[in-house]
Amino acid sequence: MPLMEQHHEIFAEQNMEPATPISASVSIAANASDVWTAISDAGNLKRLHPFCERNEVERWPGPNGRDHIYYYSGVHYQRDVLSWQEEQGYDLMVGPLSGKISFARWRIEESTPSACTFSIEVTSYIRNNVSSEDRSRYETTVIKAAIPPYLDAVVQGVAYFVETGNPVIRNQFGAHKIYSPGPQN
Repeated sequence: MPLMEQHHEIFAEQNMEPATPISASVSIAANASDVWTAISDAGNLKRLHPFCERNEVERWPGPNGRDHIYYYSGVHYQRDVLSWQEEQGYDLMVGPLSGKISFARWRIEESTPSACTFSIEVTSYIRNNVSSEDRSRYETTVIKAAIPPYLDAVVQGVAYFVETGNPVIRNQFGAHKIYSPGPQN
């Protein structure tokens, strides 16, 4: 059974069903190997992620890896690596310690020997034991409104770090009301 279907079943057992996947991608003027080095390095989020205050690592890299992202807003998520494809990307289950709420795919696709595309796709899961109105409101106001600018900022952060060698700063591509409210730096 494909990995995504396996995790749909795990979420279904918790009365959760997938929302429409949301993705963001960016072209990076660097070879795919340089992008892989940046995203596969332990503690990478502190250098790449404009909403990450700190990134604590339990096990990394590889399958069964686990780290924690602490956002500037105080939100704390755990990321568990489900699959790891050297030089290509990885799949994660992400969410608070109380339970995972999303499945994320980080991918690199070589365009030329000196350029590539980096993308992140997130499938959020929503409780299916709530009214359709509440589900629709949550999907519209939280998922569809909050995830696209979040993903755009993260993929831009990866591109910025890989192309310049400089770590991103807080809210470099704009603040985020859930993960890093406040002024843009």
